[in-house]
Amino acid sequence: MKALPVLMVVGVLGMVFAGAALTQSVRTGEDAEQKALEDFLKSAKITSVDKNIEPGRGAAWRISLRDASGSRRGFFKYVNVRRPEISPISYKYELAAYTLSKLLRVPVVPPVVEREVEGRKGSLQIFMDNCISEAERRKAGRAAAFDPRALQDALDELAVLEALVCCERDINDILIHKDDGRVCRVDFAEAFDPSPELPASVAVARCSRRLYAGLRDFVPADAETVLKPYLNDAEIKGLLTRRARILETLNARIAAEGEAAVLFDLILK
Repeated sequence: MKALPVLMVVGVLGMVFAGAALTQSVRTGEDAEQKALEDFLKSAKITSVDKNIEPGRGAAWRISLRDASGSRRGFFKYVNVRRPEISPISYKYELAAYTLSKLLRVPVVPPVVEREVEGRKGSLQIFMDNCISEAERRKAGRAAAFDPRALQDALDELAVLEALVCCERDINDILIHKDDGRVCRVDFAEAFDPSPELPASVAVARCSRRLYAGLRDFVPADAETVLKPYLNDAEIKGLLTRRARILETLNARIAAEGEAAVLFDLILK
């Protein structure tokens, strides 16, 4: 058999490696926009730091950043009180929530990276421009700017994620993009309680098909590997137990009410 031409061999190998990279990207749920924002947060020049102007235990700093592409703002958290300490709050949990959302292929947590600012290590999360909080929307008595059912679907999907990470719902931390109605969630600094119980403030009743697939295809070993830098063994065990309970709940509802009543395709623009 004739040897393949060198250019053909290179082309085949290129397709193989490209396919491997694509598989890895799909597995982690990372897309080009997320990657670009992560790179910006990691490398952009810090032009200003405003301290102690955000309320709450996390004492977040407002950071202004600039690179050749332009300027953006971010929130920096450095408090790192980890379990088993009483009243834990940690920037590590912010990183864990974002990593988990990528693993599940559900991009509802805005990009966040670990970075050092003024000698402190912490989490730096992109500030979401052109958004309104769910608290502001309700207070104003405004109907959803987009399809109300699509908004409810997005909130139901988010409830499943909040249950998974054991994070009580706070409508001040739910942001709605004004341009396309996408929903995202910030502030997971007090999440990941090791309890196997689901939080009382969120109801697991309906779920998007994309998150259901992510939970179903979830590989515990993968989760342990990517979350190990941020969570301890008890926190990871609690997460895995809650994942099993969520699937049991959803599957029971599907069996009783039918798939159409429980699972939905999230409308994304």
